[in-house]
Amino acid sequence: MISELELDRAFANKLTSSREFCIWVLGQTKFADRSHEAILLDKEQAQANPRKKPENWWRHWWCSLEDGTESETDIFAVFGFSASTKRVALHIEDKPPRGRFTPNQYLNYRRRAEFMARKSRYLSYSDYTTILLAPEAFFEENSRTVHHFDCRISYESVAEAIPLFGQSLAEIRRA
Repeated sequence: MISELELDRAFANKLTSSREFCIWVLGQTKFADRSHEAILLDKEQAQANPRKKPENWWRHWWCSLEDGTESETDIFAVFGFSASTKRVALHIEDKPPRGRFTPNQYLNYRRRAEFMARKSRYLSYSDYTTILLAPEAFFEENSRTVHHFDCRISYESVAEAIPLFGQSLAEIRRA
């Protein structure tokens, strides 16, 4: 079985290796109008968290909220713009086939994104969007909760750029 970590890593690697993929992902969000100007700040993220290996720039971005709850973003990506100091962040929750939300997980994404905004530890982004990355079937099965995310990107659409996502869907169909 293809693991969530393998899928997360493939997604993050595609962000670093393909400007076109970055533009496509941002094009699914409220940042679509500036997607062609955006620059992924993966190296800056790696420097901001030096205990991580640089290739894990996107991973393990934990925070403790004011109420004491702790949680992390599956894929955290900050983008800058060449003619501006503005930075924006993508907070991506990945739910692979057969994935399930943990209690209140869908509520915590926006809370965490807002809490992390404008803090230097998280590259001082001023705007953000929350993204649910999952199979179409997950969106349908969780129709009452997926609206808590600003944007939904399906495995089916990502599979065109990252075949591993299609392979994970095929594994479930065979099982």
